[in-house]
Amino acid sequence: MNKTMVYGIAVAALTVTSAFAQNESEQLRSEMDALTKRLNELEAEQPEKSKTSWTDKITIKGDLRYRFEYVGKDDSTSKNRQRIRARLGAYADVNDFTTAGIRIRTGGDANSGNQTIGGDFNAKDIYLDLAYITLAPSEATYGAVTLGKMKYPWKVTTDLIWDSDVNPEGAAYTYATKLDNTGLFGSAGYFKVQDTSSTHDLNLGSGQIGASQPIGEKTKLTVGGSVFAYDNSKDFNNPGATNNTTMIDYTIAEVFGEVGFKEVLPIPFKLYGNYVNNTKADNDEMGYCFGIKFGDAKKGKWEAKVGYRNLDLNAAPAYYADSDFAGGGTDIKGGRVKAKYNVGKNLQVGATLIAGTQKSSDTDVNTLHLDLIAKF
Repeated sequence: MNKTMVYGIAVAALTVTSAFAQNESEQLRSEMDALTKRLNELEAEQPEKSKTSWTDKITIKGDLRYRFEYVGKDDSTSKNRQRIRARLGAYADVNDFTTAGIRIRTGGDANSGNQTIGGDFNAKDIYLDLAYITLAPSEATYGAVTLGKMKYPWKVTTDLIWDSDVNPEGAAYTYATKLDNTGLFGSAGYFKVQDTSSTHDLNLGSGQIGASQPIGEKTKLTVGGSVFAYDNSKDFNNPGATNNTTMIDYTIAEVFGEVGFKEVLPIPFKLYGNYVNNTKADNDEMGYCFGIKFGDAKKGKWEAKVGYRNLDLNAAPAYYADSDFAGGGTDIKGGRVKAKYNVGKNLQVGATLIAGTQKSSDTDVNTLHLDLIAKF
């Protein structure tokens, strides 16, 4: 074999070896780049996983209301006072179909969280206001079950018989669906009102059905009916009905409705009302409330409401009715004007004027509220 041939074979071998080595090096480099990229992705994901361990599952929110209140009665000296209401809650997504909530607040009455300023600088009492678990499998396709102390599960059009601070205790089922453009909703509940040492516990059974229907593109109608039936209610310690000497039963039938309009006037507005009747009472058994609302402070800058109500003595338990109207409770009538305005993010001012009358005594009770509300 001559030298030229030997040199040629050697050059060819070196070329093949170099190409093979280069190819192996590029493959190795590619694999290292892919591994490095994956490690970077894992590092980026790790803080997110740590973050979602609890902070993304729990929401903390609350509000604080400062109120100046003036109350003037026909038969007594006028009185003004300062009051506060504070609420703080934690709400958790337990898993895909379970949520839970706990909230504390000032004020121990069922229908009021207010605490009056001026108690020798003593600390204000704090109470457990909400404590519930809600189960909603398959994203509430089959409804939801709530157990514990909860926000009332039924729709409330007015606070005629249910003050917004009332949170019942027991078990409730709620359901909502849609058929074409018609929304259907309903609820059923069984609640423990008073658990006594005797066999005469006071319980409340509730049921409601309703529907909402768009009428064209600018109007929406919502109607419904409710039943609130108490058992052993003759034994009910009803502290709000001080002038009710005869204990009665309560099975309250309610009908309610709302008609909302948008783009009819320069601002959206809504007509609303409800009627209640205690079918167990022989007299003073009915009540009604109606009004109109302009704007919406939850969706816009402001809102204003004007309404009138008349609630007989035996129409409903006084302890759960609006705590502010004409001194609170039942056996009242009169009108209310209320306005809210968002002065900044999460900060709201409000004013309410109530011209009410306690019917049995024919005593006029005029009330003014000036509110400053901070939400967080």
